[in-house]
Amino acid sequence: MERNRILIIRTGGLGDTILLWPAIQCMRQRFPTAQIDLMGNRESCELLAVEGGVDLAIDVEGSGLHYLFEISASLPDKVCTSFQSYDTVVAFAAPGDYALAENLSACGVGEVHAFLPYPVQADTIHIADHTINSLAGVDLARPVEPALLPVSKTESEDGRRKLDQLDLAGHKPALIAPGSGSTSKNWAAQSWAELLPGLEQEGRRPVLLQGPADAESVEQVQNCLENPVPVLVSNSARELKGALAQAVLFVGNDSGPAHLAAALGIPTVAIFGPSDPLLWSPKGPQVEIVQKPVACAPCEADSRRACHERICLDGVEVDQVLAGCRELLSRAPN
Repeated sequence: MERNRILIIRTGGLGDTILLWPAIQCMRQRFPTAQIDLMGNRESCELLAVEGGVDLAIDVEGSGLHYLFEISASLPDKVCTSFQSYDTVVAFAAPGDYALAENLSACGVGEVHAFLPYPVQADTIHIADHTINSLAGVDLARPVEPALLPVSKTESEDGRRKLDQLDLAGHKPALIAPGSGSTSKNWAAQSWAELLPGLEQEGRRPVLLQGPADAESVEQVQNCLENPVPVLVSNSARELKGALAQAVLFVGNDSGPAHLAAALGIPTVAIFGPSDPLLWSPKGPQVEIVQKPVACAPCEADSRRACHERICLDGVEVDQVLAGCRELLSRAPN
């Protein structure tokens, strides 16, 4: 059958979206002239609407997708018309969302594929590779040499302007992101505060990165510092992308910004605690993972919420992280 218009549905956070980038490149290699659209968090999806990526980012809000999760749903004509415009729809959905594929077919989509967003528990394969394998198994992907996520001239200039407001005197900063989507994945504020002087001694200019949900994490680090460091406030995914493109180094927890930095080719040091780097490590050519091996990690979300000891994160030493930074920076061109 013809596959001229393809829709990928993948809801989730920034990191989930960025980890689609390798698979989207493989799909584009398989269908170089097809219209490939991506539905999810529009702000994040727009980062992949670049050369070699998707054509259009569609916000899941207002799309009518929620109707498709209902068993024996009465589907509005407008929703059916929207989805039936695609020859092929690929949805990455939770195990209990078995009505989704049936309702997509009921809308008139000729080819529907529903995959789990993550590998089964016994399968220790990276999320990005799981996605590629899922698509390749139904002839929707072809292997391709991975490329960096492109940065437009406008994004780069906007990022430089934003950093210039911090009076960095033209220096490329080391961006430090002490927050994440879950406090259970955050390295201690005191540890971040001890890391920053070490980076300065290495001749780097550390700048704290604050996203929409990171104000508390950044404040905690600043409270531990004798001398405050500049803070770059990023209110959108595109702002973040432009700023990261200017960095000489990124250091953060297992988080969306870490995945974005790695995809851009920025030297990225990612600190892992309760989550599994075999599944979730940032994908890029310059990535160092720092972790403290303990018997109880990785662990499930319920265990993280109940855990008060944090030995997996508290055991990560500042010198380990600095060593990871030095290793990456020693490979970087001058």
